[in-house]
Amino acid sequence: MNFISSKLRNRQAIKNSEKGLYTFDPALGFWGQANVERTITSGISPPQPDIFVSHNSDGNRDIAYESGGPEGSLVCIGGSHSWGAGVDQESRYSDLLRQACGRQVVNMGHCSLGLDQVCIAILNRSAKFDPKVVIVEQYPWSVVRLLNGYVNGYVKPLFSLDSNGDLQLKKVPRYVRWKPVRRGIGAYYAYRKELNEFRSGIDLASQYDPMADPIFLHWKADYYDSIARLSGKVIGVMRDHCRQNGIHLIFALGAIYQEFQGSNPSKLVDYSLPRKRLQRTLDELKVPYVDMHGPIMAAHTDKDPAVFEDGHLNVKGHRVFSEVMKRELETRGWL
Repeated sequence: MNFISSKLRNRQAIKNSEKGLYTFDPALGFWGQANVERTITSGISPPQPDIFVSHNSDGNRDIAYESGGPEGSLVCIGGSHSWGAGVDQESRYSDLLRQACGRQVVNMGHCSLGLDQVCIAILNRSAKFDPKVVIVEQYPWSVVRLLNGYVNGYVKPLFSLDSNGDLQLKKVPRYVRWKPVRRGIGAYYAYRKELNEFRSGIDLASQYDPMADPIFLHWKADYYDSIARLSGKVIGVMRDHCRQNGIHLIFALGAIYQEFQGSNPSKLVDYSLPRKRLQRTLDELKVPYVDMHGPIMAAHTDKDPAVFEDGHLNVKGHRVFSEVMKRELETRGWL
Protein backbone atom coordinates (compact mmCIF):
# COMPACT_ATOMS: atom_id res chain seq x y z
CA MET A 1 0.00 0.00 0.00
CA ASN A 2 1.04 3.57 -0.60
CA PHE A 3 0.41 5.23 2.76
CA ILE A 4 0.21 9.00 3.25
CA SER A 5 2.04 10.49 6.19
CA SER A 6 0.48 11.97 9.29
CA LYS A 7 1.72 15.38 8.14
CA LEU A 8 -0.47 15.18 5.04
CA ARG A 9 -3.47 14.24 7.18
CA ASN A 10 -2.76 17.14 9.52
CA ARG A 11 -2.62 19.58 6.60
CA GLN A 12 -5.99 18.34 5.41
CA ALA A 13 -7.43 18.68 8.93
CA ILE A 14 -6.22 22.29 9.04
CA LYS A 15 -7.87 22.93 5.67
CA ASN A 16 -11.11 21.51 7.05
CA SER A 17 -10.91 23.79 10.08
CA GLU A 18 -10.38 26.75 7.79
CA LYS A 19 -13.50 25.73 5.85
CA GLY A 20 -15.51 26.38 8.99
CA LEU A 21 -15.89 22.85 10.36
CA TYR A 22 -13.95 23.65 13.53
CA THR A 23 -13.73 26.58 15.84
CA PHE A 24 -11.96 27.69 19.01
CA ASP A 25 -13.28 26.15 22.22
CA PRO A 26 -12.15 27.56 25.60
CA ALA A 27 -12.18 24.15 27.34
CA LEU A 28 -11.01 21.78 24.61
CA GLY A 29 -8.97 24.04 22.33
CA PHE A 30 -11.18 23.26 19.36
CA TRP A 31 -14.54 21.66 18.68
CA GLY A 32 -16.91 21.27 15.80
CA GLN A 33 -18.58 24.41 14.52
CA ALA A 34 -22.28 24.19 15.29
CA ASN A 35 -24.97 24.16 12.60
CA VAL A 36 -22.74 24.03 9.53
CA GLU A 37 -22.96 22.03 6.33
CA ARG A 38 -20.05 21.55 3.93
CA THR A 39 -18.99 19.33 1.08
CA ILE A 40 -15.31 18.63 1.64
CA THR A 41 -12.37 16.74 0.22
CA SER A 42 -11.38 14.31 2.93
CA GLY A 43 -7.66 13.92 2.15
CA ILE A 44 -7.99 10.13 2.23
CA SER A 45 -5.62 8.06 0.10
CA PRO A 46 -6.36 6.97 -2.57
CA PRO A 47 -8.50 10.02 -3.38
CA GLN A 48 -12.15 9.48 -2.49
CA PRO A 49 -15.29 11.27 -3.64
CA ASP A 50 -16.08 14.43 -1.70
CA ILE A 51 -18.23 13.84 1.38
CA PHE A 52 -21.06 15.88 2.79
CA VAL A 53 -20.55 17.02 6.38
CA SER A 54 -23.34 18.29 8.60
CA HIS A 55 -22.74 19.39 12.20
CA ASN A 56 -25.70 19.68 14.56
CA SER A 57 -26.32 22.34 17.20
CA ASP A 58 -23.80 20.65 19.53
CA GLY A 59 -21.04 20.90 16.93
CA ASN A 60 -21.09 17.14 16.38
CA ARG A 61 -21.27 15.43 13.02
CA ASP A 62 -24.52 13.75 13.95
CA ILE A 63 -28.28 13.97 13.84
CA ALA A 64 -29.99 16.28 16.32
CA TYR A 65 -30.11 14.88 19.83
CA GLU A 66 -33.56 14.22 21.26
CA SER A 67 -33.68 13.97 25.05
CA GLY A 68 -36.03 11.89 27.13
CA GLY A 69 -35.14 8.36 26.11
CA PRO A 70 -35.88 5.98 29.01
CA GLU A 71 -32.78 3.85 28.47
CA GLY A 72 -30.26 6.64 28.07
CA SER A 73 -27.80 6.86 25.23
CA LEU A 74 -24.63 5.27 23.94
CA VAL A 75 -21.99 7.98 23.53
CA CYS A 76 -19.19 7.32 21.04
CA ILE A 77 -16.13 9.56 21.15
CA GLY A 78 -12.75 9.45 19.47
CA GLY A 79 -10.77 10.96 16.63
CA SER A 80 -11.18 10.95 12.86
CA HIS A 81 -12.26 7.30 12.77
CA SER A 82 -15.30 8.15 14.88
CA TRP A 83 -15.91 11.40 13.02
CA GLY A 84 -15.92 9.34 9.82
CA ALA A 85 -13.04 10.54 7.65
CA GLY A 86 -13.69 9.61 4.04
CA VAL A 87 -17.16 8.13 4.56
CA ASP A 88 -20.70 9.45 4.59
CA GLN A 89 -22.22 9.99 7.99
CA GLU A 90 -24.74 7.14 7.66
CA SER A 91 -21.91 4.64 7.04
CA ARG A 92 -20.11 5.22 10.36
CA TYR A 93 -20.07 2.64 13.13
CA SER A 94 -22.08 4.90 15.44
CA ASP A 95 -24.91 5.29 12.93
CA LEU A 96 -24.87 1.55 12.25
CA LEU A 97 -25.08 0.88 15.98
CA ARG A 98 -28.08 3.20 16.19
CA GLN A 99 -29.84 1.22 13.47
CA ALA A 100 -28.90 -2.20 14.87
CA CYS A 101 -29.60 -1.50 18.56
CA GLY A 102 -32.62 0.75 18.34
CA ARG A 103 -31.01 2.95 20.98
CA GLN A 104 -30.07 6.58 21.03
CA VAL A 105 -26.43 6.81 19.91
CA VAL A 106 -24.50 10.08 20.07
CA ASN A 107 -21.28 10.59 18.12
CA MET A 108 -18.91 13.10 19.77
CA GLY A 109 -15.93 12.15 17.60
CA HIS A 110 -13.77 14.88 16.07
CA CYS A 111 -10.73 14.85 13.83
CA SER A 112 -7.40 14.77 15.71
CA LEU A 113 -9.09 14.68 19.13
CA GLY A 114 -6.57 13.58 21.74
CA LEU A 115 -7.12 11.33 24.73
CA ASP A 116 -6.86 14.37 26.99
CA GLN A 117 -9.62 16.17 25.08
CA VAL A 118 -11.71 12.99 25.11
CA CYS A 119 -11.41 12.92 28.89
CA ILE A 120 -12.45 16.55 29.30
CA ALA A 121 -15.34 16.15 26.86
CA ILE A 122 -16.66 13.13 28.79
CA LEU A 123 -16.50 15.06 32.05
CA ASN A 124 -17.92 18.35 30.77
CA ARG A 125 -20.11 17.59 27.76
CA SER A 126 -21.50 14.07 27.84
CA ALA A 127 -24.01 14.57 30.69
CA LYS A 128 -26.35 16.38 28.32
CA PHE A 129 -26.86 13.11 26.45
CA ASP A 130 -27.67 10.99 29.53
CA PRO A 131 -25.07 8.34 28.67
CA LYS A 132 -25.41 4.80 29.98
CA VAL A 133 -22.45 3.58 27.93
CA VAL A 134 -19.42 5.58 26.77
CA ILE A 135 -17.39 4.04 23.94
CA VAL A 136 -13.93 5.56 23.56
CA GLU A 137 -12.56 4.74 20.11
CA GLN A 138 -8.80 4.96 20.43
CA TYR A 139 -6.34 4.57 17.59
CA PRO A 140 -3.34 3.32 19.60
CA TRP A 141 -0.78 5.51 17.84
CA SER A 142 -2.81 8.61 18.74
CA VAL A 143 -1.78 8.48 22.41
CA VAL A 144 1.22 10.56 21.29
CA ARG A 145 -1.16 13.53 21.16
CA LEU A 146 -0.87 13.69 24.94
CA LEU A 147 2.54 15.28 24.35
CA ASN A 148 1.26 17.88 21.88
CA GLY A 149 -0.08 21.23 23.05
CA TYR A 150 -0.79 22.43 19.52
CA VAL A 151 -2.85 20.43 17.01
CA ASN A 152 -4.21 21.49 13.60
CA GLY A 153 -3.81 25.18 14.25
CA TYR A 154 -5.28 25.15 17.77
CA VAL A 155 -3.76 25.26 21.26
CA LYS A 156 -5.23 22.43 23.30
CA PRO A 157 -5.35 21.60 27.03
CA LEU A 158 -2.30 19.74 28.20
CA PHE A 159 -2.03 17.24 31.04
CA SER A 160 1.23 16.53 32.83
CA LEU A 161 2.46 14.73 35.92
CA ASP A 162 4.08 16.64 38.77
CA SER A 163 7.00 15.42 40.86
CA ASN A 164 4.61 13.34 42.99
CA GLY A 165 3.08 11.69 39.94
CA ASP A 166 -0.18 13.61 40.33
CA LEU A 167 -2.11 14.77 37.29
CA GLN A 168 -1.96 18.47 36.46
CA LEU A 169 -3.93 20.30 33.77
CA LYS A 170 -2.73 23.34 31.86
CA LYS A 171 -5.94 24.91 30.61
CA VAL A 172 -6.40 26.69 27.31
CA PRO A 173 -5.77 30.43 27.77
CA ARG A 174 -8.55 32.66 26.52
CA TYR A 175 -6.27 34.81 24.38
CA VAL A 176 -5.54 31.92 21.99
CA ARG A 177 -8.96 32.42 20.43
CA TRP A 178 -7.04 34.69 18.02
CA LYS A 179 -5.34 32.82 15.17
CA PRO A 180 -2.10 34.92 15.07
CA VAL A 181 -1.58 34.28 18.79
CA ARG A 182 -2.16 30.55 18.30
CA ARG A 183 0.41 30.44 15.54
CA GLY A 184 3.03 32.05 17.76
CA ILE A 185 2.35 29.70 20.66
CA GLY A 186 2.19 26.76 18.26
CA ALA A 187 5.65 27.59 16.95
CA TYR A 188 6.98 27.62 20.51
CA TYR A 189 5.33 24.28 21.34
CA ALA A 190 6.74 22.76 18.15
CA TYR A 191 10.24 24.00 19.05
CA ARG A 192 9.99 22.63 22.58
CA LYS A 193 8.74 19.25 21.37
CA GLU A 194 11.46 18.96 18.73
CA LEU A 195 14.11 19.91 21.32
CA ASN A 196 12.93 17.18 23.70
CA GLU A 197 12.92 14.68 20.85
CA PHE A 198 16.40 15.77 19.73
CA ARG A 199 17.72 15.20 23.25
CA SER A 200 16.30 11.68 23.03
CA GLY A 201 17.85 11.02 19.62
CA ILE A 202 14.56 11.40 17.73
CA ASP A 203 14.13 13.52 14.60
CA LEU A 204 10.52 13.71 13.49
CA ALA A 205 10.69 17.19 11.99
CA SER A 206 12.87 16.44 8.97
CA GLN A 207 13.26 12.66 8.86
CA TYR A 208 9.82 11.31 9.76
CA ASP A 209 9.13 7.86 8.42
CA PRO A 210 5.67 6.53 9.37
CA MET A 211 6.94 2.97 9.04
CA ALA A 212 9.68 3.62 11.63
CA ASP A 213 7.90 6.00 13.99
CA PRO A 214 9.75 5.91 17.35
CA ILE A 215 6.58 4.79 19.13
CA PHE A 216 7.11 1.40 17.44
CA LEU A 217 10.77 1.09 18.45
CA HIS A 218 11.69 -0.95 21.52
CA TRP A 219 15.00 0.88 21.88
CA LYS A 220 13.25 4.27 22.04
CA ALA A 221 10.76 3.07 24.64
CA ASP A 222 12.16 5.20 27.46
CA TYR A 223 11.13 8.42 25.71
CA TYR A 224 7.55 7.22 25.37
CA ASP A 225 7.25 5.76 28.87
CA SER A 226 5.87 9.15 29.88
CA ILE A 227 2.93 8.60 27.53
CA ALA A 228 2.04 5.31 29.21
CA ARG A 229 2.16 6.87 32.68
CA LEU A 230 0.21 9.93 31.59
CA SER A 231 -2.44 7.98 29.66
CA GLY A 232 -2.99 5.77 32.71
CA LYS A 233 -3.76 8.79 34.87
CA VAL A 234 -6.07 10.33 32.25
CA ILE A 235 -7.97 7.09 31.68
CA GLY A 236 -8.26 6.70 35.45
CA VAL A 237 -10.08 10.04 35.60
CA MET A 238 -12.53 8.84 32.93
CA ARG A 239 -13.07 5.56 34.75
CA ASP A 240 -13.76 7.21 38.10
CA HIS A 241 -16.16 9.72 36.55
CA CYS A 242 -18.13 6.99 34.80
CA ARG A 243 -18.29 4.82 37.92
CA GLN A 244 -19.54 7.70 40.03
CA ASN A 245 -22.27 8.47 37.50
CA GLY A 246 -23.43 4.91 36.76
CA ILE A 247 -21.96 4.89 33.25
CA HIS A 248 -20.37 1.86 31.60
CA LEU A 249 -16.99 2.79 30.05
CA ILE A 250 -15.40 0.69 27.31
CA PHE A 251 -12.51 1.32 24.93
CA ALA A 252 -12.34 0.17 21.31
CA LEU A 253 -8.76 -0.15 20.08
CA GLY A 254 -8.26 0.17 16.33
CA ALA A 255 -5.78 -1.50 14.01
CA ILE A 256 -2.71 0.63 13.24
CA TYR A 257 -2.33 1.16 9.50
CA GLN A 258 1.32 0.08 9.49
CA GLU A 259 0.15 -3.40 10.47
CA PHE A 260 -1.54 -3.82 7.10
CA GLN A 261 1.90 -3.71 5.49
CA GLY A 262 2.72 -7.21 6.68
CA SER A 263 5.88 -8.12 8.56
CA ASN A 264 7.92 -5.60 10.54
CA PRO A 265 11.03 -4.28 8.78
CA SER A 266 13.30 -5.33 11.67
CA LYS A 267 13.25 -6.90 15.11
CA LEU A 268 13.58 -3.44 16.61
CA VAL A 269 10.22 -2.40 15.19
CA ASP A 270 6.93 -3.66 16.65
CA TYR A 271 3.79 -2.11 15.20
CA SER A 272 1.68 -3.71 17.92
CA LEU A 273 3.69 -2.03 20.68
CA PRO A 274 1.36 0.98 21.23
CA ARG A 275 -1.67 -1.32 21.40
CA LYS A 276 0.03 -3.72 23.83
CA ARG A 277 1.00 -0.85 26.12
CA LEU A 278 -2.49 0.58 26.03
CA GLN A 279 -3.98 -2.84 26.74
CA ARG A 280 -1.69 -3.25 29.73
CA THR A 281 -2.77 0.15 31.06
CA LEU A 282 -6.46 -0.69 30.64
CA ASP A 283 -5.98 -4.07 32.31
CA GLU A 284 -4.26 -2.44 35.28
CA LEU A 285 -7.13 0.06 35.61
CA LYS A 286 -9.74 -2.69 35.13
CA VAL A 287 -11.28 -0.78 32.21
CA PRO A 288 -12.84 -3.12 29.62
CA TYR A 289 -11.86 -2.85 25.99
CA VAL A 290 -12.46 -4.45 22.62
CA ASP A 291 -9.44 -5.05 20.41
CA MET A 292 -10.64 -4.39 16.86
CA HIS A 293 -7.29 -5.41 15.38
CA GLY A 294 -8.17 -9.07 14.87
CA PRO A 295 -11.66 -8.61 13.37
CA ILE A 296 -10.60 -5.80 11.04
CA MET A 297 -7.46 -7.60 9.88
CA ALA A 298 -9.50 -10.78 9.31
CA ALA A 299 -12.02 -8.88 7.19
CA HIS A 300 -9.37 -7.04 5.19
CA THR A 301 -8.14 -8.28 1.79
CA ASP A 302 -6.37 -6.51 -1.04
CA LYS A 303 -9.43 -6.88 -3.27
CA ASP A 304 -11.95 -6.00 -0.58
CA PRO A 305 -10.17 -3.82 2.03
CA ALA A 306 -11.61 -2.81 5.39
CA VAL A 307 -9.55 0.38 5.57
CA PHE A 308 -8.39 3.11 3.26
CA GLU A 309 -4.71 3.20 2.36
CA ASP A 310 -3.94 5.54 5.25
CA GLY A 311 -5.62 3.22 7.76
CA HIS A 312 -8.92 5.05 8.27
CA LEU A 313 -11.93 2.77 8.39
CA ASN A 314 -13.82 2.53 5.11
CA VAL A 315 -17.48 1.55 4.83
CA LYS A 316 -16.65 -2.13 5.33
CA GLY A 317 -14.40 -1.34 8.30
CA HIS A 318 -17.13 0.67 10.01
CA ARG A 319 -19.55 -2.21 9.50
CA VAL A 320 -17.14 -4.68 11.09
CA PHE A 321 -16.49 -2.25 13.95
CA SER A 322 -20.21 -1.83 14.65
CA GLU A 323 -20.92 -5.57 14.51
CA VAL A 324 -18.10 -6.39 16.94
CA MET A 325 -19.12 -3.61 19.32
CA LYS A 326 -22.79 -4.64 19.25
CA ARG A 327 -21.89 -8.24 20.17
CA GLU A 328 -19.66 -7.01 22.99
CA LEU A 329 -22.32 -4.74 24.43
CA GLU A 330 -24.91 -7.52 24.22
CA THR A 331 -22.58 -10.00 25.91
CA ARG A 332 -22.05 -7.56 28.76
CA GLY A 333 -25.77 -6.91 29.09
CA TRP A 334 -25.37 -3.21 28.38
CA LEU A 335 -28.04 -3.03 25.68
